[in-house]
Amino acid sequence: MRKLLPVIGILLIAACFTSSCKKDYYKDGGLANPKYNGSMYQYLEKSNTGLLDTIAYIVQRAGLKEVLEKEDVTFFCPTDQSIYTAMNALNGYRNRYYKDSLTLDQVPPIIWKKFLERYIIEGKHVAKQFARVDPNNIYAYPGINYISRNGFILNIGLIYQDYGGVEAVGARILRVTDINIDPSNFLSNPWVLVASSDIQPTNGVLHVLKIIHTFGFRGDFTDAVEQALINQ
Repeated sequence: MRKLLPVIGILLIAACFTSSCKKDYYKDGGLANPKYNGSMYQYLEKSNTGLLDTIAYIVQRAGLKEVLEKEDVTFFCPTDQSIYTAMNALNGYRNRYYKDSLTLDQVPPIIWKKFLERYIIEGKHVAKQFARVDPNNIYAYPGINYISRNGFILNIGLIYQDYGGVEAVGARILRVTDINIDPSNFLSNPWVLVASSDIQPTNGVLHVLKIIHTFGFRGDFTDAVEQALINQ
């Protein structure tokens, strides 16, 4: 298993994301140079070490490499740090019960597939195509619910930020919410913002999520892995 990013490395990546958002983020959510001459999988595979290359590895383990090479999909991509955090939580649990730690290749592929497919929706969707969402005024600006590849429901929408004291005229940032936890109370559901949007390889669209994000949204990775190991 790849080593955890040192804290300084994490902060540098976070600073890089913050900087890129300020520099490249249009009001419609686009990047200044969004095109990538290669497949979505190639983009992940060739990314900076410690940012998305572990995602590329588990995509391959999940049997989703061909999807990200050939199909037109939109991938709300977690970063490697989300995977490291999930694996640390898993192995912390296992160590408490005197079980051996697991590496990435020892996690059943069906689990990687199940969790990654939560983040993949069919078709190409750039940021400006998503409706406005306002978590504090959800009836006026509800975003849109999308069904992912494995039937997971995500609410996706653009947050219209304030600027110069004027409401909703600033940058627009994608927010992705797992509304399956509490459909009756939008604010109770886990969510994440997109750090870098509208990366457009030769197939599909890639939106990279913020580094601080619970893999799978709801913290069920450890239980899912343990159950899958029992069922083997």
